[in-house]
Amino acid sequence: MKKLNKKYIKWIIILLLLVIIVSSYALNLGKIKDKTVNGIASLTIPFSLIVNPKNIDEDIAPKAIKLGNSDMEKDKQQALSLISTINDDYDNTKELSFLSNDQEKSLLKRVNEKPHRYIAKMTLLNFGKDIHGKYITISCNRYDDTKTIVSYRYRLYYKDDTIRSAKYLGVRSNKYPPKFIINNIAIGKPGTDQAKAFIQRLKTAIINSNLTATNASEPGNFNQISINLGLNPDKSNTGLYQLAKNSNSRVSNSSIVGYQISDVPRYTRVYIKQLSKNNTYYYTLTFSRNSGRFINFQNGIIGTDKQN
Repeated sequence: MKKLNKKYIKWIIILLLLVIIVSSYALNLGKIKDKTVNGIASLTIPFSLIVNPKNIDEDIAPKAIKLGNSDMEKDKQQALSLISTINDDYDNTKELSFLSNDQEKSLLKRVNEKPHRYIAKMTLLNFGKDIHGKYITISCNRYDDTKTIVSYRYRLYYKDDTIRSAKYLGVRSNKYPPKFIINNIAIGKPGTDQAKAFIQRLKTAIINSNLTATNASEPGNFNQISINLGLNPDKSNTGLYQLAKNSNSRVSNSSIVGYQISDVPRYTRVYIKQLSKNNTYYYTLTFSRNSGRFINFQNGIIGTDKQN
């Protein structure tokens, strides 16, 4: 009888343990479900995956420059002062002290390949700013016994009144020395302070048109957008098409990376860089300081650096 009671007691204990376990599970099951549902709901699905699974948005926009409220008239006078100092130093020493030693040797070697060649003067082509800082672009003008003037061009980065570095840009030639900055012409409305807002309008127009990466089929589709933005459609539709074609769904993979100012023509050119997964693209947004508005959006880097 004792053995039987012990047997019953053992089974009763096991049964009680099972009841406790089942009851605990039942009581927490609702909470487990709630946590699971809440966990799933908290997951964020990128909008671009819904719109176009092949076009995954990535934060790959290039680093932008700070445009701020820089005094462009002051920058112009600084540029003119620098070129004046450069010419005075050259007249006194016949040394190209604004270049590195290697750059100076390389240039003088090219100049002196033939007799009767000499550098007469440096002229100012433009001034601006990019991710490396403020710069002026100058032409070292070579003369000889012909009517052709050869222009060796350099971008000089400066801080205050000191040249920090020089970058060789290439060579051009013409019958006249290049000079695209004129002393007595005021900058006027520079356009740089409006560039960021205009680019945002441009991006919004592309998004609203639905002419993004998958739907941008040809440049002609962007004629009306160009007109609505006040741009020349013949000069801007290809640039807008390229920007849209290589954009993510938010058209957020591009930034302003520089600007350049000249007096001939009287333009401010704003440079945009766009990154995709495999390539880099550049665009030029042109502001006419005569009309006080943006007029063109074009592929590539356009400026007075390569003009004759």
